[in-house]
Amino acid sequence: MLEKLPENLKELENLAYNLWWSWSRSAQRLWRMIDPEKWEEHRNPVKILREVSEERLEKLSKDEDFISLYELTLERFTDYMEREDTWFNVNYPEWDEKIVYMCMEYGLTKALPIYSGGLGILAGDHLKSASDLGLPLIAIGLLYKHGYFTQQIDRDGSQIEIFPEYDVEELPMKPLRDEDGNQVIVEVPIDNNTVKARVFEVRVGRVKLYLLDTDFEENDDRFRKVCDYLYNPEPDVRISQEILLGIGGMKLLKTLKVKPGVIHLNEGHPAFSSLERIKNYMEEGFSFTEALEIVRQTTVFTTHTPVPAGHDRFPLDFVEKKLTKFFEGFESKELLMNLGRDEDGNFNMTYLALRTSSFINGVSKLHADVSRRMFKNVWKGVPVEEIPIEGITNGVHMGTWINREMRKLFDRYLGRIWREHTDLEGIWYGVDRIPDEELWEAHLNAKKRFIDYIRESIKRRNERLGIDEPLPEISENALIIGFARRFATYKRAVLLFSNLERLKRIVNNPERPVYIVYAGKAHPRDEGGKEFLRRIYKVSQMPDFKNKIIVLENYDIGMARLMVSGVDVWLNNPRRPMEASGTSGMKAAANGVLNASVYDGWWVEGYNGRNGWVIGDESVLPETEVDDPKDAEALYELLENEIIPTYYENREKWVLMMKESIKSVAPKFSTTRMLKEYTEKFYIKGLLNREWLERRENVEKIG
Repeated sequence: MLEKLPENLKELENLAYNLWWSWSRSAQRLWRMIDPEKWEEHRNPVKILREVSEERLEKLSKDEDFISLYELTLERFTDYMEREDTWFNVNYPEWDEKIVYMCMEYGLTKALPIYSGGLGILAGDHLKSASDLGLPLIAIGLLYKHGYFTQQIDRDGSQIEIFPEYDVEELPMKPLRDEDGNQVIVEVPIDNNTVKARVFEVRVGRVKLYLLDTDFEENDDRFRKVCDYLYNPEPDVRISQEILLGIGGMKLLKTLKVKPGVIHLNEGHPAFSSLERIKNYMEEGFSFTEALEIVRQTTVFTTHTPVPAGHDRFPLDFVEKKLTKFFEGFESKELLMNLGRDEDGNFNMTYLALRTSSFINGVSKLHADVSRRMFKNVWKGVPVEEIPIEGITNGVHMGTWINREMRKLFDRYLGRIWREHTDLEGIWYGVDRIPDEELWEAHLNAKKRFIDYIRESIKRRNERLGIDEPLPEISENALIIGFARRFATYKRAVLLFSNLERLKRIVNNPERPVYIVYAGKAHPRDEGGKEFLRRIYKVSQMPDFKNKIIVLENYDIGMARLMVSGVDVWLNNPRRPMEASGTSGMKAAANGVLNASVYDGWWVEGYNGRNGWVIGDESVLPETEVDDPKDAEALYELLENEIIPTYYENREKWVLMMKESIKSVAPKFSTTRMLKEYTEKFYIKGLLNREWLERRENVEKIG
């Protein structure tokens, strides 16, 4: 790649291989100028640079506009990377030990498809904000050959899953090499075998993400396939992935001579890392009790779901067999195995994480309460309210999710300081200074862009299926409601379809038109979720709902960015309290989109009576039985009596609510706030614990 770059454009390669461009608008304009069509299709600078002709690059090297933008982008990138007065450096200058973040998936950009949904998107935003704040954080994950699936919807609304194979040379990452220039390889014990994993490095601003991959010639076919698919449902492959992530991740740190200060387990999937660490400490001479306590006092565990299917369990003898090589010559096997044993006699990855962590949190205050009840068997005899699970509510990376029009308005009326200090509430009071007509115009521009996307998406699908019919004609002045998320049944995507006659009246009023846009993927094995998708699609094809109810296929980061800013209302109606947090509504709110949500997850903390609506009774307790018909009735009444009349009859009130939505949500639900909370409540305490506990005279005091 470097060879064909003109001398005055050599730094394009460094820019392409650092995902800082994914939240830099000037960098994105730069890639768009090189090849607009490929940028819109792939959003992948590496692929663009590999495929662009030398003639095109030579022409750009003499284009004054391009060179000016290139130099501006390079200056901003250099300033960002070389800054020393980051929040972490200013507040904790004495700490440089690594915080190690581990997760099965990372949703950083469309160009790196190693994510499926909310967990991965959150992990991606976590890394971006860690970079912004200057945390000494590195991350570990897996590289998937096929990533998650590309979704197509056929003529009857059935989901078709396509698993594309990605060329690693076209992804924005590079092989991690040692001092001799060889790609780093770690050896991981799986079954009775030693599996080799090569390592790739992804740069996310200042943060490095290491991805382990077994698909190369030094492994036999069985182990090469371990990283074929994200969340492989086959137990043998699934547990192999988790061993690779957890134990392999720790072996990578050892290879890199990185002694972690704190390990952060994002869900239970990486929890085998705790077994590897305990084993290592015991081999250094610590007792099991001492080793466990050192690991516990330096491990953070974030649990993300109250849905039982989200917590991996395996038969004990199956796990023991998968760890045969790991336990070879180790005499305390039973002690380690018992750390994962649950009340049903299975090996539970969440229980393993809970028992080997002392810093534990749910992802909202309500979810922390639900988690205490859910995992009370791990703390037998401890009153539920005293179970040590905190609530650290999720956030979103505002630099990624706030659209271009809003960014310009915020720069003008808040000052560019909002970009670095998104968590400071006082800054956001400046939203009140934005003239109503300017805010509304910015919102309409975002809607126009999303409407164009809707038409283009439907056009592509129609061409693929040989369908010849008119595309929807949607005015940006019409009310657009968005529903986009994973099609799990508890999220109740079909709640609005409980009374089709009533819905027909809502969407077909010529004086107050309403459009409802759905998007989302069902897990390949979730037949209930797939049936919900089919049902919505079939309703969308009925004459009374045609081009009023719209279903978009293949929801991904690119579509999400358009959708969370291109609708008027963000609809969220899960069964309470199944939505642990939710983050899409935060993204929407920061763009001035109003939430209409059940009182669950983050909305319990986010709703203030002036920034959106609650569906149903906001005083419902977590254990109250859910009443779907009652919630559907509440949703219809909300649409008919409040949302639609306010939108069409009281623009002043609507814009006032938009402003309230932005200024109440943006600071409180940013990953800047979230990372600072993790740092102050967990990371720094863990770093202090490790320094103290690893002194022999202190660890011997452990009871």
